[in-house]
Amino acid sequence: MTTKMLLEHNTLSSQVQNYILELIPRENLTAGMAVPSEMQIIQDLGVSRGVVRESYRSLSALGVLEIKSGKVPRIKHFDASVLQLIFGFASATEQVTASQILSVRRWLEIGCAEMAAVNGTEQDFALLQQEMRLIRENFHNTESFVEHDIHFHLVLSQASKNPLFMILLQALHAQLKQSVYAGLEAQKEHLQYEQRIVELHQKICDFVCARDAENAKKAMMEHFDTAVNSLIEQGSEMNGKSITSV
Repeated sequence: MTTKMLLEHNTLSSQVQNYILELIPRENLTAGMAVPSEMQIIQDLGVSRGVVRESYRSLSALGVLEIKSGKVPRIKHFDASVLQLIFGFASATEQVTASQILSVRRWLEIGCAEMAAVNGTEQDFALLQQEMRLIRENFHNTESFVEHDIHFHLVLSQASKNPLFMILLQALHAQLKQSVYAGLEAQKEHLQYEQRIVELHQKICDFVCARDAENAKKAMMEHFDTAVNSLIEQGSEMNGKSITSV
């Protein structure tokens, strides 16, 4: 295929993608609903099956469509996968720094704690208290602690009742998790530090479950401005590219 033919093919594929993207709001399509079949698009736009399939694949990669073999593509429930890819690329190519990622996460987490205290249900609070117990029980097991710490913060995002908090924090956690171990290992022998980090998590948990939004927000600020900053410093000494999460 010549360069000109490739360009024409790509242009057709882009046009089909735009057609589907415009169709979604026009037809009020929501997550889980089917988009037009390949045959319907071929008839409506007069393009080849290959162009339609390429367009569907591109929209699937963007997180717009869910494609399963032998079935009509459907609108995908949005998740963190595409943002994880973008954030991972930006971090790997050094277009964003660890401190910039952490700064964004700090403000998200503060807002999340505040809204969780306002909007959380008793079920959310029970899940948060359960993760708090597991954090206490697993602090000396770094891998388990990291998992429960992440779950703790994701339960908070769920309790906020704003799906964007969960999506953004999931995407950021994917980048932050990779080198949490460095900072934690650096502090492992310091009992006072261990008690402090558990205490900060407990304060957040208690204020959120008490629906004390203002103090929940302040507790999250304290968590980031003391414990997390300390981990960053320690993690950086052990690994020059460490991005720390707790």
